[in-house]
Amino acid sequence: MRPHNEQSRDRTSKRLSTESNGTSDGGMGSSTPVELTALEESFRRFAIHGDTRATGKDMHGKNWSKLCKDCGVIDGKNITLTDVDIVFSKVKKKSCRTITYDEFKVALGELARKKYKEKSGEDAEAEVFKLIEGKGPSSQELRGLLPLRPSAV
Repeated sequence: MRPHNEQSRDRTSKRLSTESNGTSDGGMGSSTPVELTALEESFRRFAIHGDTRATGKDMHGKNWSKLCKDCGVIDGKNITLTDVDIVFSKVKKKSCRTITYDEFKVALGELARKKYKEKSGEDAEAEVFKLIEGKGPSSQELRGLLPLRPSAV
């Protein structure tokens, strides 16, 4: 029997590989494999993080913030957690709690222009995309847990 973390990694990769976000020719139900860009792959990894029912097609604000923290988009000077939350609220549809991949790219563009003021819009976006491409959520949430105390007998 495989260790638990390998099983969950297998399930995650299976979910990521079997579903499309509808932007490629090999959409849902198609037998052709769907090629994902490194940025889209990272989006999907963060989108399903912590939610077993998530499909990877849209991302909640909590996971958006986590992506920005884990990938180094938030620097504490030019980009803060507040900036990240404001941009998320700005790009999402009014009645939604999530953003799609296309809205995600728009949001990254806004943060990129703010983070790299000295660069042109496209160069700034490319820099932020490089920070995110190929990355996934870090599992450092366990850091804050207290160790279990032995029960008194």
